[in-house]
Amino acid sequence: MGERILYLVRHGQYHQNHTHQDDLGGGLTEMGSEQAWMAAQALASLPIKHIYTSPLRRAIETADIIAGVFPGIIPEREDTLHEVVPTIPSQEAEFFARHFPELTADRVIIERRDAEKAFDRFFVPASGDDVHEVLICHGNIIRYFACRVLGVPIDAWTNMETNHCGLTCCTIAPQGRMLLTSLNDIGHLPHNLRTFM
Repeated sequence: MGERILYLVRHGQYHQNHTHQDDLGGGLTEMGSEQAWMAAQALASLPIKHIYTSPLRRAIETADIIAGVFPGIIPEREDTLHEVVPTIPSQEAEFFARHFPELTADRVIIERRDAEKAFDRFFVPASGDDVHEVLICHGNIIRYFACRVLGVPIDAWTNMETNHCGLTCCTIAPQGRMLLTSLNDIGHLPHNLRTFM
């Protein structure tokens, strides 16, 4: 059995005040497209086998740009990779209640379950040779994944940073041991393309 190497990419900067008549959110800004292209160049030399993407528009557009450097690979939608709030840390409950009143306890539980399903789906050993895969998703779920890989309380997710098109790399060894080999690597992005919001 080989290793599974997962490259988690947060989508590029996007239009937050979108006008689409659906729930897929806004698409990439011009800067977001540039960020995605730079992430594609950073990944281009790797033996990527699959690209999976969140169903949200900003992630799909990022995935399409990255897939452009991998002929023959078509991004696959994975609904569980959507943005989540996996937990509301007790010390930040007042902040969330004030700024995100729609985040009820029931909704957080549902979002956490989706994140758990995504983790169980992807963070498993490879069945044969080494497998390199890209997951295009969102900042919060990437931070959730990082907490799970490190074995730290999920409440720690708010103590991590994830930039647009930052790269986080995780390795799952044949025996199941998980390693966080990088978090929010933005070395491929020039300073003028390093954004968070």
